[in-house]
Amino acid sequence: MSTDYSLFTRYPALRRALPIINIGHFPTRVSQAESLTRAEGFEIDNLWFKHDEQCAPAYGGNKIRKLEFLLGDAIKQGSRSVFTYGGAGSNHALATSINCHEHGLLCTAILTPEPATAAVRNTLRYHVALGTNIKYARHYDEIHAAAEEVRDEMGEDCYEIPFGGSSWVGCCGFVNAAFELADQIESGALPAPDVIYLAMGTTGSAVGLALGLQIAGLPTRIEAVQVTPASMRQDQLFARLFAETNKELFARDAHIPILTEPFAGVTLRTDQLGKGYAIPTDAAREAAALVMEHLGIPVSLTYTGKALAALIADARQNKLDGQNVLFWNTYNAQPYPGFNSNESWRNLPEELHEFFDPDTD
Repeated sequence: MSTDYSLFTRYPALRRALPIINIGHFPTRVSQAESLTRAEGFEIDNLWFKHDEQCAPAYGGNKIRKLEFLLGDAIKQGSRSVFTYGGAGSNHALATSINCHEHGLLCTAILTPEPATAAVRNTLRYHVALGTNIKYARHYDEIHAAAEEVRDEMGEDCYEIPFGGSSWVGCCGFVNAAFELADQIESGALPAPDVIYLAMGTTGSAVGLALGLQIAGLPTRIEAVQVTPASMRQDQLFARLFAETNKELFARDAHIPILTEPFAGVTLRTDQLGKGYAIPTDAAREAAALVMEHLGIPVSLTYTGKALAALIADARQNKLDGQNVLFWNTYNAQPYPGFNSNESWRNLPEELHEFFDPDTD
């Protein structure tokens, strides 16, 4: 599998300092979305898509960029098992399990409640097929107890990956993505974007991208569309993670500059959150339908649909006139495998059986 790590080309010392496993096909392609803009009459002269949705053969999306660094770090540390966190339908938890399975690592996912949908049920069935060790935490205060239980079961060398893979190690995947984009701009694959729209949950992708763009000297703005509630204090998390990632990269290559403005050119916006995490909005449904109709790209109503809704709203208000706009598609588009039995969910922890109650829809 051929992969170009643009960050390592610019800063060779990082290649030696940052362990990585090759999961994805990078760089991911960019394409112009002319049919979408013409069909809906948006006031956007140039709308481009960055296609992370098929960046790996088994499972695509933004989590792959993070997991290359995170699982590389786990393997270097000699860990034989990994545990992470997410909602019941978490793309991150599933991507972690898939790639642990492929690299001989045991995976535990500590899952939390979210609305029961067909997509969530399919994700849980996928976990069963993979043999993911699942713990269910109904309330936030149960998460820490579940993590301690996993450490007791798996041993202290069990490698912990935070929600969304959003640690400084995981952020490196999107620092690299910023340099990947810079190389594509330089090669003429697309014009330099004035603004990038990106869905933001636990902030790691947006942090890495913002840091990488600053280091690369690209003045591109980022519209980071929040899909998690304000109670997560994303502004504080963003600033802390930005500073930590910057510090750790500088420690490994002193040519990396220390930056002091984490929010330079970054807008954290909550206007598309709706009633909460994983609860679809009408605007997200419309955005998903438009992109599927005109581009044939599946869209998540939890993440990318809400980010696209923000882009569409801004376009309709003529805020993007004369600008080059890039939408960073972070949602997996690889199909799930077939499952042997619709009753496979019965192998899940009993607490998760309620997701398969016919009345939950």
